[in-house]
Amino acid sequence: MTSIPEEKKTVNKSLVCHITLTVLAVIYTAYFAQELILLLVASALISLLLSSGVNTLERFYVPRVLGAIFLLSCLIVPTSALVSQLEEPVTKWTKMLPKISTHISEKLDEYQNIIDTESTDNVNSTQEISDSWFSWFKEKPKISNNSENKSMIQTQLKESLFSFAAEFMVLAPFALIQLITAIILILFTLVYSPKLFRHYVQLFVIESRQKKAFKFVLDIQQQLSRYILTVSLINLFLSLIAMLLFTLMGLEDALLWGLIVGFVNFIPFVGPAFALGAITLASSVQWGTDIKVLIIVCSVLSLNILESQFITPLVLAKNMRVNPFIIIVWLLIIGWLWGLIGLLIAVPLLVCIKLILTLFEQTQPWVKFLET
Repeated sequence: MTSIPEEKKTVNKSLVCHITLTVLAVIYTAYFAQELILLLVASALISLLLSSGVNTLERFYVPRVLGAIFLLSCLIVPTSALVSQLEEPVTKWTKMLPKISTHISEKLDEYQNIIDTESTDNVNSTQEISDSWFSWFKEKPKISNNSENKSMIQTQLKESLFSFAAEFMVLAPFALIQLITAIILILFTLVYSPKLFRHYVQLFVIESRQKKAFKFVLDIQQQLSRYILTVSLINLFLSLIAMLLFTLMGLEDALLWGLIVGFVNFIPFVGPAFALGAITLASSVQWGTDIKVLIIVCSVLSLNILESQFITPLVLAKNMRVNPFIIIVWLLIIGWLWGLIGLLIAVPLLVCIKLILTLFEQTQPWVKFLET
């Protein structure tokens, strides 16, 4: 057997150390610079979503500035109208949450008292039998008084709701500033990034490779733009169908719950589960234990299964083919790094990374690994 030279062992150890330190440095930077990175990534994804439209308008001799402003307006104006329409139901449910949490905690206390009563009766009956046979040998056990043990569920729910409301009030102005910054960044990206890239290629890339560089970036942009646009349209239609279903069933605040169904669908596995829980809660508050609750929950579940198992794989083909275990691990990492917004953009970001890897011959094994 041939032994590995010491120099090669040293090189391998050095390479492993460098890769480990690089990964740790990237995670450290992504965590502590999450606000800036989230702003840049979200702006880049939205820019990719609108870039094909701006390019199309430019072919019809519409200046990029006007095309970008027009498409941004088409995105911002409906969103602002939806936010204004959602203000009333969101306020209503925000006020109802403490009452719902109190009601749930009271029901849990009732069930706990029933269980405690039954267990106490069983202990008493067992103790009577034990006393009749073994009263000479051991003393009567003292039954603990459970009346002083208060349930902490209600208190914890109220504290979490109050902390959420306080955090929302503190972060709302900062979120508004970030939103305005993102809009400005998207506008400048759509208008000036193509010209900047052309100058970069002309100045820093060898002339024989310039055409290849332009083609490479154009392919990436087209594929990413097509993917983001397709996923957004699928989730939009899912929201519309859910709104129509809720309206026909007579569910209150159908607009709010329909948007939630489509919005959280950007998060695989976790998003549909959250939507089912929200719809179950809303329908139970309105109808109680009526059969309508089961019908509406089964309908939402059927919509999610139809979208995730048939429509999305059929439309996106192999672009969406990623191992579910990798998706779950990726969601955990991105959710820990960037929170809720990170969860929303995690899968589009992962698919974008995969699409970029497919364009390099050296990274084909990684693409096959992701598709395993």
